[in-house]
Amino acid sequence: MIIKKAGEGLKAKDARLFTLNLSPALKSFADLDTPNPGIDAIWREEAQERWQAYKAGELKTVSYEAVMQKYL
Repeated sequence: MIIKKAGEGLKAKDARLFTLNLSPALKSFADLDTPNPGIDAIWREEAQERWQAYKAGELKTVSYEAVMQKYL
């Protein structure tokens, strides 16, 4: 590895400069999986409003086939 070769021969405290700390990133990803009741309530309300609009004929719909033709 390039990083290992670049860090060879350094004192322990200097070698830490070449160590990648993924803890903050991993914590951020873990936070994405943690339920948030406030956000869940907002999405629940949004989904209900969209369903009501769909049932009332207020939303334009697109067939599955049309979507697949556009993106495949």
